[in-house]
Amino acid sequence: MSNAAPPRQAARNSGYERVPARSKNEFPLTGSTSSGDETGVIPAFLIDMALHAAIGVTAWYLASGTTAVLYGILAWLSASFLHRTIIQNLTRTTIGKCRYGLRLRYADGTYPSTWQLTVQWFRGGWSCFDLFDSAP
Repeated sequence: MSNAAPPRQAARNSGYERVPARSKNEFPLTGSTSSGDETGVIPAFLIDMALHAAIGVTAWYLASGTTAVLYGILAWLSASFLHRTIIQNLTRTTIGKCRYGLRLRYADGTYPSTWQLTVQWFRGGWSCFDLFDSAP
C-alpha cells in the first residue's frame, strides 16, 4: 500500500468518481427500452423510412411539371430531417421507435441534443453514399 495522499478531487468528492466524458464522435445507442432490450430496431427504422418516403411520394404526386421529382426528393429529405432531429429531440422518440417502446439515449442514460441528432442524420446520409462507393 502506498502512503500517498488521495488525489485532490477524490478528497473533495469523498471518493466519488465522475463518469468519463463521451467522445464527440460517439453515436448514441440505436435505441433501447428501459430494460435495455433492442428488439424492434429494424422494424422501427422501416416504419420511419416508409413515413418519410410516403411524404416524398405525396409531394411528387401533387407537384406538377418537370420539377415534381425534385419536390418529392426535397419533401422526403425535409420530412426525414425534421422527424429524426427536431421531433425526436422534443419527444425522445420517433413514430417507428414509439411503436416498439424504443428511445435513443447514451449508455449513461442521457439523451442526445438536437446538434448530436443533426450530426447523426448527416452521417447516416453520408453512409448511404459510402455504401455505393465500397461496392466491388
